[in-house]
Amino acid sequence: MSAAFSQALPHLGAALVVVYIVSSVFQTFGLSQRARQIIAAALFISLLAPVAEYNLTHYIRVLTGDLSITGLVIFSLALLKDLTPLRAISQSQLLEICVVIVITGLLLYPTALGLTYFDLYRFGFYPVVLGPVLFVVFAGTAWCGRSVTASLIASCFIAFSLGFLESDNLWDYLIDPVVTIYCLTLVIRHRNNLPKFVLSQQQIETMAAMTIATFLFFSIYLAKFNEPSFRYEFTIEDGFVEWCTVVVLFVTMMVCAKRFWRLRQVRSGLFLTVTALLTLLCLFGAGEEISWGQRIFGIETPDYLKDRNAQGELGLHNLVVEIDGERVKINKLIFGTGLAIALSIYAFIATPLYRRNARVRHFFNHIAAPMPRNYHIIGYLFVVATVELLIDSGKRGEMTEFAGSIVFALNVIYPYNPEIFDPKRSL
Repeated sequence: MSAAFSQALPHLGAALVVVYIVSSVFQTFGLSQRARQIIAAALFISLLAPVAEYNLTHYIRVLTGDLSITGLVIFSLALLKDLTPLRAISQSQLLEICVVIVITGLLLYPTALGLTYFDLYRFGFYPVVLGPVLFVVFAGTAWCGRSVTASLIASCFIAFSLGFLESDNLWDYLIDPVVTIYCLTLVIRHRNNLPKFVLSQQQIETMAAMTIATFLFFSIYLAKFNEPSFRYEFTIEDGFVEWCTVVVLFVTMMVCAKRFWRLRQVRSGLFLTVTALLTLLCLFGAGEEISWGQRIFGIETPDYLKDRNAQGELGLHNLVVEIDGERVKINKLIFGTGLAIALSIYAFIATPLYRRNARVRHFFNHIAAPMPRNYHIIGYLFVVATVELLIDSGKRGEMTEFAGSIVFALNVIYPYNPEIFDPKRSL
């Protein structure tokens, strides 16, 4: 069954592209819809009809390549819109999908051509990372009411699982150059009517929760049933999980820096100092995650650090010190035990006191402390409990950093006391 689809769909896609182009050309000449329907049907049949050894689409595929499932759907919808009075999808929905396709293409294809440090295309082979990412996008679009986009993502993944195309790369089911170019032309043509992607706080928080839950549960599965993939693909250095942590911390840093700038003339020196320190803390965390760009720029580790860093890198959190004759990693001592103690005091002692005692509340507000909401506390507990109790791998700490950084970002960006960062309100 899948073999039949893998042989037929590429020819069907090539025929759809040609028929759409021809139909569009005749439409510009003012040909009636009925006439264009007849021409499109005749052309479609003739393209797929065998001529000698091969049909015409065999040669057209040389130019178009094989359409993705997305491409097949988009061109089918485009033909349906041009040749019939039916509207299976609204213009705004189509443009939303086109914008996503164009952005994805602009990110994917330069990396696939080796023009960047990353190669995103390789994530499509045995999609250990792309799979959960796709599920998060599917769940998020479905929850936000984007049923067409969610259905398209589900169709692509199902087709990949069943092997409906010749490719064994998930990206080739999601996107292709032809549909990317087509979507780019639509985006340019309708640039004044493009939908605005504005996410509410609730939507961002929900998407973040979906991301944490999906990746942690997927981590549990991989660590239990395919530990090499978990260690060498899912949590690899400079991989998706690590770079997500970097991006999340960088975004948090930018929020803190913006607060410092907006509040520089209306808050006390102590308030601004703590805000600046939080900004630097986020920068430090992001820099440490990627060893301050050492692998990106090919920087050699000084001999002094090679002997004292557990990974032989520039980062400080992997330094090893001797305590009572034993070598102890700073990461475990400070960023493990120390951070756990600080977080416990912050969540279970400081937070209840903040909510019940006016003096404590006054103190924490004046030192610019973003206090956690209830779901932040639950999030911290969920991350630590899941990673420490259910993920059996020496690389599980990467998941603590990944999921913990997301909860931390939500805590800082959407705190229990957001009013202290409002320049129009006094403390």
